[in-house]
Amino acid sequence: MLTRLLPDQISRFWDVISYSISQSLPPIVGEHPNKMNNILMSALEGSIDVWASYNRGSDGNKFEGIVLTEILYDRPSRTRNLLIYCLYGYEKVDKQSWDNGLRTLLKYASGKKCNQIVAYTDIPMLIEVVKRLGGEARYTFISFDVQRSLNDLINLEN
Repeated sequence: MLTRLLPDQISRFWDVISYSISQSLPPIVGEHPNKMNNILMSALEGSIDVWASYNRGSDGNKFEGIVLTEILYDRPSRTRNLLIYCLYGYEKVDKQSWDNGLRTLLKYASGKKCNQIVAYTDIPMLIEVVKRLGGEARYTFISFDVQRSLNDLINLEN
């Protein structure tokens, strides 16, 4: 299950979150002495969203990973896209968790009137998921249409 965290949860779990971020920063991020503080401030003010992934089991919740997203607005084309800024898993994440998390992000992106979800990745399994949904995976930049992919996921379930 993928859940968007509130500012007080981000503050409370920042040690875990910041480790995840430091392990998965996108290639567009340069070196800056205050980058982690800047990311924290962006999360607390709501310009980026922090999501926690976990599975509910008989022995309690099992924490799986962290995702950071940001809405990008492209002025020339007047389009909105949801950028997966960081994605980090603590252990191997099963296919069902990936699909559920992606479904959550697709619904969120749709609600925010985004055209695509875009990301930078070098995770082969994630690239395969994107290709399976008819998205692009060139030059480790990935994107796919929110509405079509949401429909494809619904069709895969049936």
